[in-house]
Amino acid sequence: MDFFFPGKSPDDNFVFNPIVGPISSLTIEDLEITFGNLKGGKAPGLDRIDYRMWRAVFITDKIFMLDLFNLCFILNYFPRCLRNARVFFLLKDGKDPGLCNSYRPVCLLPTLGKVVERLFLIKLNGWLDQHNIIHDNQYGFREGRSCDLAIHTLVETMKFKMNTDHLALVSLDIKSAFDNMNWSVLFKIFNDIGLPSFYRNFIFYYLCDRTVLYINDVCETTRHCFKGCPQGSVIAPVIWNIYINTILCNNNSTFYTQAFADDLALVVSGRRARDLESNTNSALEQIALNLSDLKLKLSAEKCQALVVRSISSYKFSKRNYTVLNRKPTLKINGYSIKISDSLKILGIVLDNKFTWSPHILSLHNRALFLTCNFNRIVKVKWSLNKNLIKFWYSTVIEKALLYGASVWGGALTKQQVDRLHSIQRIFLLKFTRAYRTTSTNVLNTLTGIPPLHVVAKTEFIKFRIWAGHANFYTDILGNIQLDNNISIKNIPSSSKFIILNENISNADFEVYTDGSRIEDETGFAVCIFHENNNIENHLYKLKSHNSVFQAELAAIHCAANWAASKNVSINIHTDSLSSIAAIKSASARSSFVNNIKQDLVKIKHLVGLSWVKAHVGIQGNELADQQAKLATTTGVDTIIPAPRSYVKRLLNKLMIKEWNDYWRQYNSTSGARVREYLEHVSPKFLTHSKFLIFFLSGHGPFPFYLCRFKILDSPLCVCGQVGDADHYTFSCSLTQKFHLVKPADAHKRAWFQNLINNSQALNKLKEAFRISGGVCDSLTQAV
Repeated sequence: MDFFFPGKSPDDNFVFNPIVGPISSLTIEDLEITFGNLKGGKAPGLDRIDYRMWRAVFITDKIFMLDLFNLCFILNYFPRCLRNARVFFLLKDGKDPGLCNSYRPVCLLPTLGKVVERLFLIKLNGWLDQHNIIHDNQYGFREGRSCDLAIHTLVETMKFKMNTDHLALVSLDIKSAFDNMNWSVLFKIFNDIGLPSFYRNFIFYYLCDRTVLYINDVCETTRHCFKGCPQGSVIAPVIWNIYINTILCNNNSTFYTQAFADDLALVVSGRRARDLESNTNSALEQIALNLSDLKLKLSAEKCQALVVRSISSYKFSKRNYTVLNRKPTLKINGYSIKISDSLKILGIVLDNKFTWSPHILSLHNRALFLTCNFNRIVKVKWSLNKNLIKFWYSTVIEKALLYGASVWGGALTKQQVDRLHSIQRIFLLKFTRAYRTTSTNVLNTLTGIPPLHVVAKTEFIKFRIWAGHANFYTDILGNIQLDNNISIKNIPSSSKFIILNENISNADFEVYTDGSRIEDETGFAVCIFHENNNIENHLYKLKSHNSVFQAELAAIHCAANWAASKNVSINIHTDSLSSIAAIKSASARSSFVNNIKQDLVKIKHLVGLSWVKAHVGIQGNELADQQAKLATTTGVDTIIPAPRSYVKRLLNKLMIKEWNDYWRQYNSTSGARVREYLEHVSPKFLTHSKFLIFFLSGHGPFPFYLCRFKILDSPLCVCGQVGDADHYTFSCSLTQKFHLVKPADAHKRAWFQNLINNSQALNKLKEAFRISGGVCDSLTQAV
């Protein structure tokens, strides 16, 4: 506790006289969004009250909660009882548990205080974005930013500069960044950026008179806080971004600084090696001064550097053309910075040749760690549903291994592909329980799990498309416009959270809408009724890349625009719950959806929106359904941007095609045998039985297989015939009781499709191979 929360020092003297400042009132929509976004399962603070309880209070009396929070805002005050936290110390991965700095102090704060913080953040983020305070090179804790985007920008910056200049990439580690934030410096920064009084007062009351409590089975102790910001709070990341912002403002033509929260990366360029050394040391000196002004310190022993030779100087290199003849000497605060051939930034290992080989090699250790968890699941219960294990693999293991593939997955060498195969093979063998000599390509095909390098390339292309580089992939997308995500944090809550009446009494018209998709043709219809009579129908045809969801939303939008143009009130009836949910959702980031919401909020007094059950005989709904189907061929052409689902569908087809091409190039004996029974690869395919894998791969309890790997001297069964998989399945006298009908070569694929769905046949195969296993055991013992 004394290490992380020391007593007050002279540097921690802090004086601030709050003067109440004005702020716009919160609205009920602000509270609806905030309480709607609260996630369950979060540990409560000292009061033991979790989010579910406060959500129940809000639902019971919304006006009371609105008045309570507005009172805090009017007084510019964060309640004192909500500042106290219970602290836990989490051991960092791979750190020595005997050292204090190996732990991370995490504060559990009262949940009501976190609700107040979220409401405050709505106001603060709006002001920061309006005045463009946070630097673009800060990628941590910001909407629309990610590790992938940070690494992508860093790498692209380096690749551009290295055409003419040598480069140094320096990773800087700030010691206990959040815990050492100086409050006097923080409020000086607030003055410099002109932060209004309300925000300064609120943050002052949020930070001062704060205590942390630590409890275990032996003791209980409390400390007062005089600096830092509680890790685990809602507004701490934003306060940190403001605090560190000045360091990012020093960029110039020779150096580029990027931050992801408290992780700093510095890229410095120089035409000559001596220029690189001089420029880098100057940049490090400037950063050291900035950190000193912020009362922060660097962990010099954790700072590392990577040096990259310029492309233009390759011809002057005497030895390895990517390495400088002499490594530069880099220092900060008198400490030398270690220069290595690879450097880990945000979990991605960069090397001075941008080959990504060191990163792919590092995945092996991650694979071994994940295997431990995999073993616990699989070994405890072998009968666990294989579809669940496959889903767990695709959502946990594959995602972990392909982290950052959006940067490194574009062009892999054969050696790197083989390395990824060997890593993936660990899981495939444990998943299928196949013989360890079974080909990885065969296991990929029989489990429906694509090779890692194919998925990595797909992730690479997907990121490039959504990062704004779709013009490079016109061969995949064509010239269609995409429905991109937009930033929604500064959209007013009244426009994000729309409450439409289900029915407007005495509405002028009743309108039924529907969307349809038939054989890649999409359309929607709007059917208008007046006094139960159908007076108008509007039919529109969309492009083949548009989805039914988009058609349903477009129909609602069309109906609302019709009401606005006529200045009449209408009740819209739709059978699409997903469309209603998208309109009501405050977190939808689709540009298409938000444009519809902006139009609806302007005329919500004219429009009622309700759900009706489909295909139950409601006249208007049945007519809308019929007309929507007709619209797919005869409707008026209209253009809507392609949804993300379309890009995902295209890339999935591309992945399967690449996987299929790669599989067809695999010319081993087992690969050729599997292709006799399976024509194409498919992510939907999954072989549930290991005996099927024995049969298809030929790697199983067979004398022929054991002879091939020098375990037996002869490939013959005890009956005198060659003891391979076909022998025991179709012709061996020992397994006659369990024989299957041998298919003709032309019918093998149809026969196999019947086999995998025939439990009786699978049991026969299982028993036949158990007999063959007994034969192999007896032959092995006789050797």
